[in-house]
Amino acid sequence: MGRIKINGWGTDKMSNDNGLVDELEKIQTLKKEIEAKEEELKNKIIELAKEKNTDVLFGSHKKCSIKEYERVIYPEDKTHIVGLMKQKDIYNKYSIINYMSLNSAIIKGTIDKEIVDLIKKEKTFRVSLKDN
Repeated sequence: MGRIKINGWGTDKMSNDNGLVDELEKIQTLKKEIEAKEEELKNKIIELAKEKNTDVLFGSHKKCSIKEYERVIYPEDKTHIVGLMKQKDIYNKYSIINYMSLNSAIIKGTIDKEIVDLIKKEKTFRVSLKDN
């Protein structure tokens, strides 16, 4: 597999990262642990609010509002619902552009030039970690 060069940045050689990659790994791990702890605390707060039959709990410095709401969950296979929406002539009103697919088609050059002329492209970086 060939090496990629971006704006003079080559990946021909591996170099010491001065500990940056390890630090990023630690931060990402810590972030996952914090997010799990946050979810656990939210669930405990919800249970406490239910027990106390209230929608507000008070801490030392903050108050916490707990609001129950309905969330819509669509079937995994959306063929039937999309078909019904088209049949009832409401599909165009509620459908949206799939930007991920559109972006991919623009980058691959498979979209009409007239549409491509209305957008701009710029180079950016994605940083990800993988096990050695």
